[in-house]
Amino acid sequence: MPETLFFEIKDQIATIAFNRPEMMNCFDSQMADELEDLTEQVARDGNIRAVILTGRGPLFMAGGDIRFFYESLDVMPSGVMKIVRRLNASIINLMQMPKPVLASVHGSVAGVGMSFMMACDLVIAAEHTKFTMAYSGIGISPDGGASFNLPRLVGPKKAMEWLLLPDVFDTATAMKEGLVNWVVSADKLAHETLRIAKRLAAGPTCSYAHTKRLVNQTWQNTLETQLEKEGRAFETCSATEDFKKGVKGFLKKNQPEFVGR
Repeated sequence: MPETLFFEIKDQIATIAFNRPEMMNCFDSQMADELEDLTEQVARDGNIRAVILTGRGPLFMAGGDIRFFYESLDVMPSGVMKIVRRLNASIINLMQMPKPVLASVHGSVAGVGMSFMMACDLVIAAEHTKFTMAYSGIGISPDGGASFNLPRLVGPKKAMEWLLLPDVFDTATAMKEGLVNWVVSADKLAHETLRIAKRLAAGPTCSYAHTKRLVNQTWQNTLETQLEKEGRAFETCSATEDFKKGVKGFLKKNQPEFVGR
């Protein structure tokens, strides 16, 4: 079992939680190793139909481990790319796994914590959560796909503002700019997170997988290519058991019970 992460599977929902609360869940080399392995495992597991990414303790993630950076100043950049490549693999796993990933954030989301949040398909946040890109504040450039996902979510000008001037912003701003889907009171975060995850886990998993892939690929495709990919995905989904259940349920005015196949 990983030491820097909490992991459980219940009712076809996998929960991955950053589990270094005494270090504000900061990302380090051990977490990089463990998270890549765990996200690969979750991506391959066909019995998992939804994923929750969260943090244990008072906050989601405060970014990279500054203490590690301080202790390594004299040998930097030695070893940096090893950690970065494992981080990158985890980001790719989250974005490409064929099941929806819900980030549940609270307290503070900074630096690479923002990158992890943006790599998820949906985000629910507790009221009063604080957000910051943080990178330029310590004289470093963004990682974890921040320069890829942030402009696509909020536009290039706002992304540049937050990356160059790492001001702290609140949940109202995050909601307005499209970084989060829902904001709830802190005491309801766990309940609402699970409620949404259960809806996702009970949904048409194949349809979700193709929808996620199509949305993530749309930025690199021409209209003609995207239309063809949509058609191929539609064709594949039309052969699933869930499609048959969905059509029959619609005509009979019954809620279909999807089985994920």
